[in-house]
Amino acid sequence: MKKLATAILAGVFFIVQGCAMANDIVGDIKKIRESNKDANIDISGIVKKYILVGTHKAAVENYLKEHKFSLNDQPIAPDRLQTLVAVYVERNMLTSVVFHDEIRVIVVFENGVVKTAGGRLIYRAL
Repeated sequence: MKKLATAILAGVFFIVQGCAMANDIVGDIKKIRESNKDANIDISGIVKKYILVGTHKAAVENYLKEHKFSLNDQPIAPDRLQTLVAVYVERNMLTSVVFHDEIRVIVVFENGVVKTAGGRLIYRAL
């Protein structure tokens, strides 16, 4: 009985740790800022990890909304491509007035699916 209880406890601990260590687009981008203090950083590699070519537009929009991005559809281009610019700004009362990081994700759709995805991490200051 003691071994069973230990095994169950170990399993629960593993699951909880796994969930706590789960990454998302915002978390991965914030990790970049810890080591890179540049004002404008290409984060396309991270964006492409979470927004895959061929994904439907609705799924991309839902994912970005779930991660608190504001979505800005651009007008459809003459070549029929549609661009979505998604912006994430984490605001707090102490820092947002003077400076903040802005995560900008740019996704281009063709026929309602992702054709390309990229992004920038931009430091904003007065």
